[in-house]
Amino acid sequence: MMRKHFVEELEAVRQNLIDMGENTIALLAEANRAIAGANGDTAEHASELEAQTDHQHRMIHDQCLSLITLQAPVARDARLVTGILDAIVDLELIGDYAYEIVTLSTSMSASPSSQEAIHLAEAGGKIKDLLSAAIDAWRTENAADRAGFVRSHQAAMRAECEALYEKLSKLLPGPGDVTAYVNLLLVCKHLERILRHAVCVADQAADAAGTSAVQ
Repeated sequence: MMRKHFVEELEAVRQNLIDMGENTIALLAEANRAIAGANGDTAEHASELEAQTDHQHRMIHDQCLSLITLQAPVARDARLVTGILDAIVDLELIGDYAYEIVTLSTSMSASPSSQEAIHLAEAGGKIKDLLSAAIDAWRTENAADRAGFVRSHQAAMRAECEALYEKLSKLLPGPGDVTAYVNLLLVCKHLERILRHAVCVADQAADAAGTSAVQ
């Protein structure tokens, strides 16, 4: 009976991780809207989502510790708990970077290069799709396949971010207010960091399932 309860609680925690991932995806979507110049309630909604992800991180962390004290987990269960603990750290960091992107984007009264901002938003959309695939890896038994898909796109996506950063760095003007240009450079770097953490989330799902996505 205790084992059955443990398994049910462990499954509930895994579902909470997926819910946290969904909120993080939504937060990244708001960040991409902000990059593209969307106004409205983007900042307010992003703030609410960021607060939710922080709360979910604390809740899931406490749940994992409770599970460990409830019953000494077997090897497979231990991998799952450890993977969840690692994944929520990466998801919280993704949320922090996404919220910072919203803050940086909405603080610019005008974009110094609307075309480059569009390119950044497009890159952000691709990274959001990879993050969605990483969260899907926690939903399915084919975690290694989903994680492998995410990792297979990492190099190309990273190269795209680096190319955008190089273009943006060449747009920096001479003396004067360069805040908007610097903000776009920071946004580009944050997207690259989000990509890195999304790959980690996918790999953690594969590891938790007892497989590996490393090629």
